[in-house]
Amino acid sequence: MTAPLRLDPTYAAAVAEARRFIAENQRGEWHTVACVVLTASGARFVGMNLDSTLPRASVCAEPVAIGMALAANPDDRVTFVAAVNRRGQVIPPCGPCRELMLDYAPSAEVAVPSDEDFAVRPMAALMPSAYKHDRRKP
Repeated sequence: MTAPLRLDPTYAAAVAEARRFIAENQRGEWHTVACVVLTASGARFVGMNLDSTLPRASVCAEPVAIGMALAANPDDRVTFVAAVNRRGQVIPPCGPCRELMLDYAPSAEVAVPSDEDFAVRPMAALMPSAYKHDRRKP
């Protein structure tokens, strides 16, 4: 029998912050996902999705939060990414967000749903093959 998974308390606190953020800031169908990003320097950024009446113009929460982190310090490495829906459930990044994260957070740990609330997986495990794999830097 294996021991139950113990989550890093920093990651658990970050997910809790994303849950608080979306609970306080969701607006109907416009804002339904929050994302928290942690960086190597210890900075934390929380963003939300930007839905649009023109679906192609919509932006997921992950690029918003990663963009905030990079705008604050382009040299600070993203180490953790987690997204939650309006019910506070951890959700996995969609395919385009996974590709984007390979460009801007290739060594990040990523929260994914699990029976124990959420688990953490390395970005490489979520995208073993990328669209332009030869351009990825480890």
